[in-house]
Amino acid sequence: MKYLRGLSGVLALWLLAVFFVVAFVGWHQLRDISTIHDQALQLEAVNHKSHTLHELEMNIRKQSAFVHDFLITGTEKNINQYRSFLLRVNKAIDDAANQDIDVAVIQMAVRGINQDAENIFSLPFATGNMEGPILIQEMDKKLVALSKVLMQKHHNMDDSVNHAMRFVAGLHLDMRADFIVSLIVLFALLAGLTIYIYSRMIRPLVFLRSRVSGIGQGENVPHAPDFGDNEIGELSRALNDMGDAIREHQGALIHARSLQAHQEKMQALGLMTANIAHEIGNPLAAASVSLEIVRRKIRSGDSKKAEPHIQHVQEELQRTEDIILNILDYGRHSQFMRAEFDLVAVIDSAIKLVGLVKQARHVHIEYEVLSEIKALLGNVDMLRQVLVNLLLNATDASPKGAVVHVEVACDESVVMLDVSDQGCGIDPEHVEMIFSPMFSTKKKGEGTGLGLSISRDLMQQMGGDLILLSHGSPGCTFRIILPVSNGGDEHADFNH
Repeated sequence: MKYLRGLSGVLALWLLAVFFVVAFVGWHQLRDISTIHDQALQLEAVNHKSHTLHELEMNIRKQSAFVHDFLITGTEKNINQYRSFLLRVNKAIDDAANQDIDVAVIQMAVRGINQDAENIFSLPFATGNMEGPILIQEMDKKLVALSKVLMQKHHNMDDSVNHAMRFVAGLHLDMRADFIVSLIVLFALLAGLTIYIYSRMIRPLVFLRSRVSGIGQGENVPHAPDFGDNEIGELSRALNDMGDAIREHQGALIHARSLQAHQEKMQALGLMTANIAHEIGNPLAAASVSLEIVRRKIRSGDSKKAEPHIQHVQEELQRTEDIILNILDYGRHSQFMRAEFDLVAVIDSAIKLVGLVKQARHVHIEYEVLSEIKALLGNVDMLRQVLVNLLLNATDASPKGAVVHVEVACDESVVMLDVSDQGCGIDPEHVEMIFSPMFSTKKKGEGTGLGLSISRDLMQQMGGDLILLSHGSPGCTFRIILPVSNGGDEHADFNH
């Protein structure tokens, strides 16, 4: 009984019920058709019997007419005609006997009539002979009695025909009623089967297909409901397990990408470390000198002249704090959270960070905002990392004294940030692979090849994109595409 709980078992029961209904109806219809066929054969036989009896009666009457004619004419021709028809009458009697007609009375009557006819034929012909009319009257009486017998047989046959016709008509009505009832039952079964297939198979499959499509598109779809202890239920549970496995794999993949992105940050910070001490040491040294001057002024009692130097110390310390905070902001592990941000401040921060890299000091970085920047929604850490990576690539590709240009423009739905260098460009055969992981045009040991791949992945997580706008001489232009804020949740998670 385990298999009957499944959809295939229930479907088999439905189809078996339909088969039995069709078989039952077909058997009844065939039985009724066979009965009608038998009745038709019986009617045909009765009709043939009636025709045979009618032909027999007509031949006997023609015989009697020849006897009557003999009394009038007295010729041998009438005798010969009578005897010729007697053969026909005997043949008709044999045919009737072969059709299971009771011919005993008919044979007796025909013998009596034949005997009277022969007696009449043996009389001497005379106009005043009175024995002939007497024999004729006897023969006519026998003929009338035979007609009554044949009429009764015809009447019995007519009753049999009428009974058969009524039976066939009633059977026809029964067949039509049975057929209509069978159609209703069959329609009900098929309607029930259709509803069952739709509700228990088609609709769940359409629902599961939408879930599979959502999983394929990376949506965080909820678990599919349990459709019971059947094949669809097993498929639903397998789909839920697959979705859990995919979500777990996606979580691990996102974590790995996060680690790769953080590794890229650390690599950039490694390039900055050589100049961080210099950038911090200069303001600290200036602050130290200013503090020594302040100390001397205070000792000499000229504290008012010490105030400008104190202000200078505050400015140098603030400068040091800004450098340290900028480095700390860049170096921290990014959380995939988004909020509205100031694009110009992010650009300034990225340019300052790139300025800490000694190898990038041979070029000048400038930026231009071509139109009013609309409110942006995204992740500052992600955008700053992408922008630093593009600026480092641009400064690395540009010759000494070149200008790396950052240009900002926007339209109705996106903000476009272009980073252009003055390098030698990218070979056409490398254009298709420029965003592929582990691909790099730098010398061995100078890059991992993950920078552009991770950068584009980060931008796509923000709902934007990173594209190569131009790659010919002079230099390349990469475009960052940022979506304009539509007033959504400022703290939405990118990991979905």
